[in-house]
Amino acid sequence: MNMRLKYTMKLLETMFWIVGATLLALFAGAQTWGEIERQRDVATFTDATQSARVQSANREQQATPQVVEASYWQAPGDTVLAILRIPGIALEVPVNYGTDERVLLRGAGLVEGSALPGSNGNVAIAAHRDTHFRGLKDLAVGDRIELAMRDSTQIYIITDLSVVEPTDVHVLADTGDPVLTLVTCYPFYFVGHAPQRFIVRATAVGSSA
Repeated sequence: MNMRLKYTMKLLETMFWIVGATLLALFAGAQTWGEIERQRDVATFTDATQSARVQSANREQQATPQVVEASYWQAPGDTVLAILRIPGIALEVPVNYGTDERVLLRGAGLVEGSALPGSNGNVAIAAHRDTHFRGLKDLAVGDRIELAMRDSTQIYIITDLSVVEPTDVHVLADTGDPVLTLVTCYPFYFVGHAPQRFIVRATAVGSSA
């Protein structure tokens, strides 16, 4: 009986090791895929932006910011909206539509119902705290954030850092002013589903071509 019990325990231990190794391999594979896609999206967006600006210069036309009123959900799901850059923490991620897992694996996502990049209102962007937004823990009030779009780059300065409950959706409400809200889970180092949200609020201070 003891031998049978030992054999069963050994078999279970081996199975746990196999399952654990498989899960780690799947996680590492997903992270690698996400990083490859992040780099591809950033490069594609940058190339397209530079090409559009060259064509505009050749036509000797003055670039005019577009006023966006339609819901962003009308746009294709794989179209990159903007590139989010935070120089102080060496962050550069594409911002795509929505916050499903495929979007957040490769970059950041525009929260449903928030304002479009480049328009007045609260532009809310979310990403995972254990990947792209891990560096948010090192930010401070006064730090600079850049949101690069096709025709211009919006410059923001961080005005507030806070921790809220998941039910505190007021941080996503429209302000009527051009602000940026970054959202990720909190604490940054937490096993399982983190219970709170870390919020970065930044105010637009200008733009550059």
